[in-house]
Amino acid sequence: MDAVYLEKIGLTKNESIIYLTLLRIGTSKTGNLLKSAKINSGKIYEILEALKQKGLVSETIQDRVKYFTAAPPQQVLHYIEMKKNAVLEQEAIAQKMIPQLTVLRKEHLENKKILVYTGFRGIITAAEEALENTPAGQEILSLGISDINAKYQHYWVKWEKMRQKKKIAARYVLSEKGIIYNDLKKEKRIQLKILELDTPVGVDIYGKDKILILHYQEPVTCTLIYDEHTATSFKSFFEAMWKTAKKP
Repeated sequence: MDAVYLEKIGLTKNESIIYLTLLRIGTSKTGNLLKSAKINSGKIYEILEALKQKGLVSETIQDRVKYFTAAPPQQVLHYIEMKKNAVLEQEAIAQKMIPQLTVLRKEHLENKKILVYTGFRGIITAAEEALENTPAGQEILSLGISDINAKYQHYWVKWEKMRQKKKIAARYVLSEKGIIYNDLKKEKRIQLKILELDTPVGVDIYGKDKILILHYQEPVTCTLIYDEHTATSFKSFFEAMWKTAKKP
């Protein structure tokens, strides 16, 4: 069996090798174990201790000599269960912390109106933050949606479901009637128009006071602006484009 499979469930490379070696050779002293495993002797006790903590190795002492035995393979499932329980416990702690952390963040950002995120993961963070802070009954306007960025469409389909759940209406100006249009036309609370506009960025206006400027070319960035006056200016520009754009 290849040690890489045990690495995938959380063991280190050396832990995987030692556990598999003990399964193969049976109860062993460290000398025989190192010879069979063919690894550096410097950290053998540290590796064995880690495996003991995971419940995958047991230790006995005979005539003042330590012997180590691999736990039954079924114990691997118990180890995974232990990890799952630890994650659930961490999640519960995180849930309790989120309200306090949110307050801290808001206090820090009170006087900041512009946030810059990098990478598509950053775009996701900004888009979900803007959506979360947009009340039901307001509207999201979007300009510069292009099939050039269709590789990210799997996420925006998911985001659309979140928008609909919040009962927020949307109007989008697309650069072409293509892949993204075919996805969006199925959605609810949405109006679509087409305007052949070659723009390197996308602009989203959330409600009364939030603007997202999305730059999909490398390096991918997203600028989130909190400012009602700036949002009003972008809305005026959007409305001009909306009047010019054609219905599909």
